[in-house]
Amino acid sequence: MNIKNFLKEILETIITSLIVLIVIYSTVAMPELVWGPSMEPNFETGERIIVDKLSKLFKTTFERGEIVVFKPQGSSKHLIKRIVGLPGDIFKIYDCKVYISNENGKFALDEYYLAKDTCTKGGAQILEGRSLKIPEGNYVALGDNREVSMDGRSLGFITPDQVVGRVAFRFWPIDKIGFVK
Repeated sequence: MNIKNFLKEILETIITSLIVLIVIYSTVAMPELVWGPSMEPNFETGERIIVDKLSKLFKTTFERGEIVVFKPQGSSKHLIKRIVGLPGDIFKIYDCKVYISNENGKFALDEYYLAKDTCTKGGAQILEGRSLKIPEGNYVALGDNREVSMDGRSLGFITPDQVVGRVAFRFWPIDKIGFVK
C-alpha cells in the first residue's frame, strides 16, 4: 500500500468519525460539565455527565425527581436542576418545605436527596407561602442546594422545549461513575 492511499484512508476515517460524533451530539447524547454549587451534595463542580437528548423525543413529559439540563428563557447557558413540580400541581413553599396538592392529595414533598436541614425558601417568581398552580406543559425545577441555587424560584416555570435532556450518566470523577437515578 502506498502512502497516498494510506493518507486517504486516514482522512476518510477522521471525516466519518466527525460526522458520526456530530450526529450523536446533536440527537442522541452529549457530555456536560457541572459548574457551580447549585446541585450539591449530589453533583459538584468539575463533574462530567452525559445528557440523554433522545429520550425526550419519545417521552415528552418529565417525572418528579428527574434531573434535567435546560436553557432558561433568553439565555444560552445550560443549567442542571431537579424537576419537583408537575403540570397541574398546586405548588407551595412554606416553612422550609415544598408542598404539593394534586389529584393524589396534599403532601409535603419527600426530598431525601437534599442535605440534612436544607431550608427551601421562596423567590421572585415563586413566593414564600403563596400557592401556585403549575400550568399545563410547565414544570418547576429546583437545585438541590437551595441556599445558592438560581432555579424556578427566581426563573419561573420551564417548558419541555427548554429542556436539553435528562441527566443519564456521570463519567467523572472515576469514583462516582454510574447511571443517575
